[in-house]
Amino acid sequence: MSTTPSTPFAFPFSSFNADAFSSFFPESDSMGTLARGAMEASTASTRASMKGMQDAGQTMMAHFKEQMNLSVETGKKLSEAESLEDAMSIQARYMKSAFENNLKGFSELSELYADTMREAFAPLAKQAKKAAKTAKA
Repeated sequence: MSTTPSTPFAFPFSSFNADAFSSFFPESDSMGTLARGAMEASTASTRASMKGMQDAGQTMMAHFKEQMNLSVETGKKLSEAESLEDAMSIQARYMKSAFENNLKGFSELSELYADTMREAFAPLAKQAKKAAKTAKA
């Protein structure tokens, strides 16, 4: 193994030529910067995704809790019904409320998922534009 005066350690590949490497990759510093930027963008994207999934979980739990409360209230009303017609009326109101509640919950979740996707892909898109601009130059 040979040691070069500029480096304190012995490089294991004798055919490696630092000058040839630096002439082949003239922008090695910008490549490192792009790699660091890609890692930072990936980390920011992952953080946004995790926050969005946590928000979605909390939204779903709130929706399930609301749906359960509606079911319990309807059960109490059904137990107090004096006739079959009253029971059918209570059941019809419950079905209508449950359907509206589910639609509301699904629209909240779809908006939340869309926002999460937008926030998660924003850092990656910004980094991709930066890399394309660097590659063009």
